[in-house]
Amino acid sequence: MGANYKAWCSGFAPLAVGGDLESVAVQEFSRTLFNMRPDIALSVAQTIFQSDMRQILNLVTVPCHILQSVKDLAVPVVVSEYLHQNLGGESIVEVMSSDGHLPQLSSPDIVIPVLLKHIRYDISVA
Repeated sequence: MGANYKAWCSGFAPLAVGGDLESVAVQEFSRTLFNMRPDIALSVAQTIFQSDMRQILNLVTVPCHILQSVKDLAVPVVVSEYLHQNLGGESIVEVMSSDGHLPQLSSPDIVIPVLLKHIRYDISVA
């Protein structure tokens, strides 16, 4: 990423979004990556990938709806299950039949109904 930011963006975007290089979602995500300064993008990536907040998950006590793509290169399904088991409050996991880390871009037809369902569902009274 640090050596060749544009090449990294070109390779990362389709993996993150879960689509091919020609899809509108991948093109839009690529554009947003290309518009970031490389030094800032590297700093953000380092912060994300080097942060470990597992020790404070139990402090999160608000109800959490965890929506997960079935095929996410960045966050595998096991992570959503870990969150569900270790959060300090009520939580629910729904694994969607979508690909990529950004299913709202690659599969809005799948994500929107799931989001609406969870907006209407109060897990604190379930």
